Parts: sequence; structure tokens; C-alpha cells
Amino acid sequence: MIIIRYILGLLFVAFINADVNSWDCSNLEGSKIYSADGDYLGELGPSWKTDSIYNSSSEYSSSWSQDSIYNESSDYGNNYSSESVFNDSASNPPKIVNDDNETIGLLSIGPDWDNERKHPEDIKYTCDWD
Repeated sequence: MIIIRYILGLLFVAFINADVNSWDCSNLEGSKIYSADGDYLGELGPSWKTDSIYNSSSEYSSSWSQDSIYNESSDYGNNYSSESVFNDSASNPPKIVNDDNETIGLLSIGPDWDNERKHPEDIKYTCDWD
């Protein structure tokens, strides 16, 4: 019985600490992504949306646009910039802003203990936006 409680406790903690849950998808869909200095970097949502960072035809998902988090040469897509999504110790990763102009999180790969940060691939696959 103690083992079962222990396992259930671990599962509960893992569930609570998950970066993105399926019920977050409706809150995240349509949210805009802005850099720390206010540059528009696209939006969160299904790949068919024009400005979605998951739309392979969008400048916001390209490897060439300076406003794309997937451009490894940009401040937002490399692994060393303080503004990059892919620097897990970035001090100013892009903000996720909802329709009410409220910051609801940060688009960043880490650190894992920071619940405010949302990994872009976790969002994509949890919300089925690929």
C-alpha cells in the first residue's frame, strides 16, 4: 500500500509540474509572441494560421527571418542570446501575450523548474498544432 501511495504521489507531482497541459491550449491559441524589446515574433496556434510559428510557410517559422525563433542566427533562435527561446538560461526570452494584452508566460526551453516558461515543442505537440 505504501508503494502504491508513493507511485501515485510521484505521478501527481509529474502531472502538476508538466509544462503544457491540454487545457492550456485554448488559452494559448492566438496568443502573440513578443521579444523583450517589443518585436512581434508571430503567434501560437495551428499550422494553418498565417502568423503561426508552426506554419512552415510563415516568416515566423523560417530559418532566414530575423523575427523567427527558428533562425539560429537571430537573437531569438540561437542558443546563447539572453533573448533566445533556445537558451535555457536566457534572462529575457520572448513573452506570450494573450488577447487582453496580459503576459501569460515566456516562450523558452527552460529551466525546467520555472513554470512560467513554455517550451515551443511542448506546446506544438500537446495542442496538436503540427
